[in-house]
Amino acid sequence: PHPRGRPARPLRPAASPSSPGRPPRRPVAAMFRRALKRTAKFGVLGGGIVGGVKVAHMSINDDLDDISYAFKRRMYGLSKKAGEKKKVVVLGSGWGALSFVRKLDPSLYQVTVVSPRPFFFYTPLLVGSTTGVVSPGAIIEPIRDNVPECDFLRVACRDVDLEKRRVFCDGEIELDYDHLLVAVGAQPSTFGIPGVQEYGRFLKEVEHGRAIRKEMLDLIERADVAYAAGKMDQVKKLLNIVVVGGGPTGVEFCGEVSDFIHQDLTIRYPKIAEHFKVTLVEALPGLLTMFHKSVGQYVQDHLANQRVDIKLNAMVKQVDKEQVHLKMKSGEVSNMDYGILVWVAGVGMRPFTKAMCDKIGKENGQTDRRGLLVDECLRVKGTKAGEVFAIGDCAVSGKPPTAQVAYQQGKYLGRLFRMGKQHEITDPGAEAFKYNHQGSMAYIGQGEAAAELDPNAMIKLGRSSITDHMWWRSLYGEADQLRVMGFAGFAIWRSVYFSKLFSTRNRWSVASDWIRTAMFGRPASSSAQGTAV
Repeated sequence: PHPRGRPARPLRPAASPSSPGRPPRRPVAAMFRRALKRTAKFGVLGGGIVGGVKVAHMSINDDLDDISYAFKRRMYGLSKKAGEKKKVVVLGSGWGALSFVRKLDPSLYQVTVVSPRPFFFYTPLLVGSTTGVVSPGAIIEPIRDNVPECDFLRVACRDVDLEKRRVFCDGEIELDYDHLLVAVGAQPSTFGIPGVQEYGRFLKEVEHGRAIRKEMLDLIERADVAYAAGKMDQVKKLLNIVVVGGGPTGVEFCGEVSDFIHQDLTIRYPKIAEHFKVTLVEALPGLLTMFHKSVGQYVQDHLANQRVDIKLNAMVKQVDKEQVHLKMKSGEVSNMDYGILVWVAGVGMRPFTKAMCDKIGKENGQTDRRGLLVDECLRVKGTKAGEVFAIGDCAVSGKPPTAQVAYQQGKYLGRLFRMGKQHEITDPGAEAFKYNHQGSMAYIGQGEAAAELDPNAMIKLGRSSITDHMWWRSLYGEADQLRVMGFAGFAIWRSVYFSKLFSTRNRWSVASDWIRTAMFGRPASSSAQGTAV
């Protein structure tokens, strides 16, 4: 009987496999086959999704030719014996160098990459590292991981013997080459203005971003201490961040710092919140002069709404330790105190590039003060055909010194070195490099960006009266470029730059940092600050 007095339920007899009304038990083999079929279906589906994403990524980054070349290389390897590999020395580890090396066939060339920087870093996100939106480690990719089939030496190249085809590097290292690629980039230019080199802070390398972040956070802590001591003049000086240069880097830095101030620092430092100030200095009459004038005006108004003090037609005449001297268009001289001065006003030749230009000589065609002059196939003028090439910021090719140009130049040159096209390396009639400008973008703060795109170049419909009139012009009017501002521009900015990250590790790290920033904000301190005051 049931303990509470209820009648107990009678126990049902165990049903046998042949009991009526019960489904028969499935044999183990049938269950195994069904599980195997499900696994195969999920495997095919998952493989299809991964493969589709991979193909889409290759299409976005103009790498679909790698698929056909892999088959061609396989057939060539089965039909012919491997010959002696030619030696290719690559100087640099930036956009141009890496895109070139990734296109090279390691079965044809012995490649050595020489650079004092042992990693590639994603320059479009460098500004975000100064405020903690992304960590510096998220935007770098080790050279040895990115191009594992190449040799890498972390040294700086000092000289080149063009006759003996030999480069001389630190550590008494000498490297012979059959082909030399110079992709050493450029360095910040001070234009000879007194005090910039000593007191300005550049934003060109990863270490620059780290240094700026540390110095900004230290200045904020010092200003908080000065406020507690009642030194208001010092508080205002320390919290004035001056940015010189109204190009994409300067505008993005102002946008990022303004976000940092309004969304994070004013909460963590309420006593000194009203004294934060960002000043943008530009010698030209407008911002983002490489964009359409309407875009520059929109960006100027947007930054002004973020309380960025914009000074146009203002030339820096001298920089002192705590003060910058400006000459306005009217001739008036203005002196301004600052806590940190970030100089992003332009780039110039590195010493190695200048030495190489001098070695080749003006009489042999090297007459430009901006870098190495190259022909339409990126061969350095004044050198033997097919031996020395230059791409990126160190080369003068008639194209702007941007990452987009260097990236496309590296791919073009890498394809020129591939199987079946090596004869074009020295051919004066080889197909010239054609730059496909896909647009320009800049983050401007508050979750907004300015994007100026060329849709016809991005999806490669080709130029014709039909595509111009019936498609793009019917949608976007008479302008060839599509201008997108605001949150839509920000979505495009992030999507495009995210798709251009080289590795899955970078994409994971950057996405994690973006999510962390959206959820918890930017950290107001850094491990680089340490305990020293």
